[in-house]
Amino acid sequence: MTCPRCGREQPPGGSGRFCVHCGRVLGGVRWVATTPEATRPRTSAPRRAPYAGPPRYRSIPRWSLWPWAARPEPGDPDGPLAPPPPPAPDDALRATADLLRRLAVTTALLCGVAALGEALRYVLLLVSRDRALSGVLLGWSDAIVGLFGLLAPAAALATGVVFLRWLLRAREIAAEASGTRPWRSARMLLVGCVLPPLTLTVPGATLAEIEHAASGRPADVRPFPSRPVLAWWAAWVVGVVLGLVTVVQGFADSTQALADGVVLHFWSDVVAAVVAWLTIRVTAHLTELLAPVLRASGRSYVVPRATVDAG
Repeated sequence: MTCPRCGREQPPGGSGRFCVHCGRVLGGVRWVATTPEATRPRTSAPRRAPYAGPPRYRSIPRWSLWPWAARPEPGDPDGPLAPPPPPAPDDALRATADLLRRLAVTTALLCGVAALGEALRYVLLLVSRDRALSGVLLGWSDAIVGLFGLLAPAAALATGVVFLRWLLRAREIAAEASGTRPWRSARMLLVGCVLPPLTLTVPGATLAEIEHAASGRPADVRPFPSRPVLAWWAAWVVGVVLGLVTVVQGFADSTQALADGVVLHFWSDVVAAVVAWLTIRVTAHLTELLAPVLRASGRSYVVPRATVDAG
């Protein structure tokens, strides 16, 4: 055998694996270094399925975790705590009346500012008959009238929606307290509150019926409205009639018609502010009749005589 490094012949009887001259490993012997993982059989990695979204159930799962507040105590015979009772109708009516009060106050303020803007515009019309107007003052007048001419109707619309909601709840509570059934259906009431000329009579008559039932008067006696209801009813009728006249007047395009339109818009805003203020009064009056609870600012506590004597 010849050494691949030095090229010399190996003598007979040599080591056989190494060259006797240079010590190199002779041909036919090969050392291979392998890792432990290389000796294991290779297997194909499992293929991950694509994400298919959250789990889906054919029906509502019946398993769940106990809420901490409702977790039964060990040895408690009553089991989990009972859920809280639903809010009373009186509380819901008071919450609606409170929201209505805030919206009515906002509507009254916006209508008041809109009325001031219309008054300023009318004064500018009078001044402009014999002199030129300031562009800055005229711009402020147009800005006030335009801005509050949009905000005031939007606030009035929101107030009207909440008022109808309060009216429906108050009518149900009054009918249940008196043991009667409302003469008008809910649909008829809603149509009568928004469609002229029914809107002149239906809202006021409904308030009078609620007051009559909440006062405990006989059902066969004709309702006689109180002063808050009559005041609201009269202001409401004036506001509806004045609003219709203002809308009709807006179709005219003469100079005098434009001046008359400014005056009509002024009085419409004033009456709308008055109606919003009277709405607060009449809803507070009827809410107190329907939900007679102690006010938070004027509570009084009565101690029974037997308790005092025993102490």
